[in-house]
Amino acid sequence: MYGKVKRLRAGGKRLSDHDIARSEYVQGEVRVYGLAGTIVANVSAPDSQVADPLLPQLYDAKLVTMHGHGMLFKGEERPQGDAGPAYIQEWSVMVER
Repeated sequence: MYGKVKRLRAGGKRLSDHDIARSEYVQGEVRVYGLAGTIVANVSAPDSQVADPLLPQLYDAKLVTMHGHGMLFKGEERPQGDAGPAYIQEWSVMVER
């Protein structure tokens, strides 16, 4: 699905409403899939043959809520892969028609 995605946390801490409102969306193709027993969400450039993520991937992704064209996903961001720390991350996704 195509959509606009905003990250709602930095380093695991929730951003203020003001910071969220003034932050830019990342626009692209949102994919949610299973990988080695976990659910992963990523955002890549539309129609990209190579799925280079525009944002760090969201591991153990869960759809928290959905209303109209908006969704909230929550999961873990692992900036250094499995070798480093994991941070709670939330994405606000607005699905484009």
